[in-house]
Amino acid sequence: MTKKTFEKYKAVIDQWFVNGFNGAEAYRTLYPKAKRADDSFSKIQRIPEVKGYIKEKQNEAKKKLRTTHEVLLEELENWAYSDITETILLSPEQIKELPEEMRRLISKYKLTSKSYKDGDKVVTETFVELSFVSKEKAMEMIHKHTGFYEKDNTQKSTNITMFEIPNNGRSKKD
Repeated sequence: MTKKTFEKYKAVIDQWFVNGFNGAEAYRTLYPKAKRADDSFSKIQRIPEVKGYIKEKQNEAKKKLRTTHEVLLEELENWAYSDITETILLSPEQIKELPEEMRRLISKYKLTSKSYKDGDKVVTETFVELSFVSKEKAMEMIHKHTGFYEKDNTQKSTNITMFEIPNNGRSKKD
């Protein structure tokens, strides 16, 4: 592999990190006429020098974010075992006062006001609609990080063992 080719492959990997890890899209950014961008990306990803570059980028990200498997698993555990009933009927001010670990679970926030007449008074009610991170996704990520699926994956192995059937003394012509 030439230095120029390696530089292009590094640019593809950089794009992959930026675009949310869509390999085909990252490949097409530098090779727009590619017909099988997903296959091509998969091939370059297996090249030892490219693997090293990916590892290097991951290590840089770890250092910058000060993250470890332990920190990640701790946060995922918070997601998986959180009790969102603690947020029912809270006002926007009360939501702001929630512990940081609970606020980090909120992925979307919608504030709606509705006014209506009650006799001579106008009453305004405010509703807060919260969406939370996925508990299922958190559990899936925990299982991947802890090797929970490893046994299942090895059972799906494509290795086929062939057994020779004894011919009981008969020749192949029989």
